Amino acid sequence: TTALKSLDFEVHEHSIFDFLGPNGAGKTTTIKLLLGLIKPTAGGGTVFGHDISSDSVEIRRKVGYLAQVPSYYMHMTARETLRFKTRFYFSGPRNLIEERVQETLEMVELDDKADRPIKGFSGGERQRLGIAQAQVHHPDLLILDEPAANLDPMGRRDVLRIMERLRMHATIFYSTHILDDVQRVSDTVAILNHGELVAHASINE
Repeated sequence: TTALKSLDFEVHEHSIFDFLGPNGAGKTTTIKLLLGLIKPTAGGGTVFGHDISSDSVEIRRKVGYLAQVPSYYMHMTARETLRFKTRFYFSGPRNLIEERVQETLEMVELDDKADRPIKGFSGGERQRLGIAQAQVHHPDLLILDEPAANLDPMGRRDVLRIMERLRMHATIFYSTHILDDVQRVSDTVAILNHGELVAHASINE
């Protein structure tokens, strides 16, 4: 089976780029290739000028990633989770780490629930925490795999609002199969079907 055929597209800085397609179209495969989690059997690509096959560590220094189904240590709080993640990237004074954690919690509107165990969070709150984890180290690119797919309308609205806010800080590349979400926040859309790029244009087109 050919999971993904030849793709050719660019993602512009500080845009919200949507990767649209039905389940099984190859969206997650593309994301894993960009992150160096799997290797292409043919072709290649670059992220920030770095080769996806040979420079994946350098790419991941500049990228924040939210998996389609994020997992957590459920007994930990949101603050503890972000503090844990931040220490992989920063070794500076503790007060600066705490400032960054607090800033990120406020950005995703979880500051009022920061010290509650994650096991009590709603689906939307867990997704917002996932975005916070992806954003906490100030990445230049955020890759979000189906960030609002399994949420109720309120949860989806909250996630999309936060994505619009984050574009000031990073380029956002996200996958989805929900047309309404695409129309609300995207600048550019690439449509994938059966592993093949069938359209790529601005949202107006």
